[in-house]
Amino acid sequence: MFARIPEKFIHLTRWSLTLGWLLLIASLFVDPFSARLTALGQVFAASQDCFQFQGECRPLESYPMGARIFWGMVLPLAVLMLLIFGHEAWRRICPLSFMAQLARGLGWQRKRTISETSWLGRNALYLQMGLLFIGLNLRLLLVNSDRWLLGIFLIFTIVSAITIGFLYNGKTWCNYFCPMAPVQMIYSEPSGLLGSAAHTAPPKTITQSMCRTVDQNGQEKSACVACKTGCIDIDAEAAYWDTIRQADRKLLYYGYVGLVIGFYLYFGLYSGNWRLLSAGVWNETDQLATLMQPGFFIAGRAIPIPKLLAVPLTLTLSTGMTYMIGLWVELKARRTNKRLGYPLSLDQVQSRLFAISTFMAFNLLFFLGVRPTLGYLPLFCQQLLSWIAIVVSSLWLAKTWYRSAQKYNRERDANLLKRQLHKLNIDLYQALEGRSLDDLNPDELYALAKVLPGFTQANRLQVYRGILREAFEQKSVIPAKSLKAFQPMRQNLGIDEESHWAVLQTLQLEEPHLFAQQRWQTQAMEATLYRSADAQNLSNYSPTDANRTEIGTKAKTAEAQNLEATVYRSADVKISRQPTAEPSNPANRQPNPNSENTTVVKPFEDSSNEATTGEEQ
Repeated sequence: MFARIPEKFIHLTRWSLTLGWLLLIASLFVDPFSARLTALGQVFAASQDCFQFQGECRPLESYPMGARIFWGMVLPLAVLMLLIFGHEAWRRICPLSFMAQLARGLGWQRKRTISETSWLGRNALYLQMGLLFIGLNLRLLLVNSDRWLLGIFLIFTIVSAITIGFLYNGKTWCNYFCPMAPVQMIYSEPSGLLGSAAHTAPPKTITQSMCRTVDQNGQEKSACVACKTGCIDIDAEAAYWDTIRQADRKLLYYGYVGLVIGFYLYFGLYSGNWRLLSAGVWNETDQLATLMQPGFFIAGRAIPIPKLLAVPLTLTLSTGMTYMIGLWVELKARRTNKRLGYPLSLDQVQSRLFAISTFMAFNLLFFLGVRPTLGYLPLFCQQLLSWIAIVVSSLWLAKTWYRSAQKYNRERDANLLKRQLHKLNIDLYQALEGRSLDDLNPDELYALAKVLPGFTQANRLQVYRGILREAFEQKSVIPAKSLKAFQPMRQNLGIDEESHWAVLQTLQLEEPHLFAQQRWQTQAMEATLYRSADAQNLSNYSPTDANRTEIGTKAKTAEAQNLEATVYRSADVKISRQPTAEPSNPANRQPNPNSENTTVVKPFEDSSNEATTGEEQ
């Protein structure tokens, strides 16, 4: 939905939101107006003359609304937007993401990217969750209602984003540092309620929130710099299924529920008043002075644990508790699934548990944190918003409940297959009995490909080559994982593994730009190399205007019969050569994948550990 909105309009929207946010931050330091709205008898006034705090009835005074607007209105609206429209809406208009790209707009951004095999590349989500945890602690301790401290906190965050945007290329801040990123994952994966489907988009489509720019002719074009493999901005659902079994995802989904519970639970544990938020209290001043005061007030008694320790203790215990409960429920669900004969894949079991976690987190956030602060609205509006929250989250859960990696792959493959069948010079009218290819579901498309008259093996290879090309062009599948990703497709088309490598090698030679490291993280392209007679000839292959760089790497593999191979890159095409062999002239001899003396070069085989398909040990 939001992916189709023109970039020019989105650019103006980003500017407007950014200026509005900066104005809100300025109001945290100087605001002579909004305090009138919280005076007694005004629309945003507290619902009582005083509020109970640790056994005392403290008087309420009017206060500027900057902190209340940010915490109680802006952030809840952002969460609701994520659930309804998906990440593609928020990440295109996010003011912080926009400011992180200022260096790129000014031409000052460096070309450096984060290596996916570096510590940060492997632990980015842990870092972001840690920053989110620290941020929530700081909010409870310092910046929830203290306007000056909140302003300083937000300015520091903006400066951090701009600095990262200067030091690294692409959306490095969003993908590796932003503490809001885990929240985006929770509420927008695998897709928002009205989110678009990138895997069924037409060729060369700039999908979802993919980086884009407008050229001199007014046409939008991709500005992706491959700062992250499996980027959520290109295809959120693909990134979701690709990482669903990682341990950091379980900590995020299961632990986030406890983080929400602990955060709002602490207001009652601290004040002894379980209706503190409903009283409209956002004006606790001088929060620095409260750090060493009792952090708990339970059953009419102050607990001598300083607030400085009570806050992280509460959030840690609540997060750890729901994380452990989530792991226990997951174990029970997997055992039940096994006992029933695996009616669901392990990925789908995991996805449903994550969906339940998101549903719980959203409704807990709304009814514990947002609903109590809506006392300034008429009762009808409060009830209407409550029903909207319930209905929207329920519809999202129903949509997500039936998604699976298998369904996603079949939709992606069927869409690619359909486009390739359209290109064939074959009369389909009689075979389809008057129907069109667009009317066929994935099962019918695969059946058609098997029984279509005149659909030879050469046609199948031509179709498969086109499928690979489009997938690489759209960055929906990286070459290193294409063997696994298109296994069902090959089975339906009757194409074996060796033919896959032959097609990939041919495509690699004819269109090397699809394999260029500028398109992909280099680490995701590490090859398991195979020596072959024809591969020796590729050592001298160089497309026009390509520059060869020998990087002198040695690779040993069992599949290569323990023979050394010197790795070369030609226009970012990986090749291998037996060092002692005399290479022939490629101008006189083309590689022949069908030669009897040829072992097909497997230039981009995925050497990573693949997820198991059976019950995990």
